[in-house]
Amino acid sequence: MPFKALTLGFLAASSFLTVGSFSDSAGAQCVQADVSVQYNISGSKEPTDRSNDVDMESDPSCRGNASVTRGVQGNIGGDGPVRQHRTVRHRQQSSGDSDDGNGGSTVQIRSNPGIDVYNPAERWRD
Repeated sequence: MPFKALTLGFLAASSFLTVGSFSDSAGAQCVQADVSVQYNISGSKEPTDRSNDVDMESDPSCRGNASVTRGVQGNIGGDGPVRQHRTVRHRQQSSGDSDDGNGGSTVQIRSNPGIDVYNPAERWRD
């Protein structure tokens, strides 16, 4: 039993040493994020005609910047067809503070749900 505890203790200590040695080599990258919601709550039985065209571009030497675009498109009511279209051009350049060539690939995050909720009560409204 003491041998098992000693082995587990050694493995736990060595994992901390390994994590610490890799953290020094990390560099600050750039982050681009686009967060949007497109929703339709109506009496239409047709699916929403929806598009979400997001184009992200970043300078290869970008370092230490973060940029977020966001948007909400919504429709509540009615029983006819619904169209929702969104276009985003997201550009990011280096800050120019440090152009030492240590930039990395930019982290790009997209979260763009489209939500349709059928509400049969809309068909009976005057």
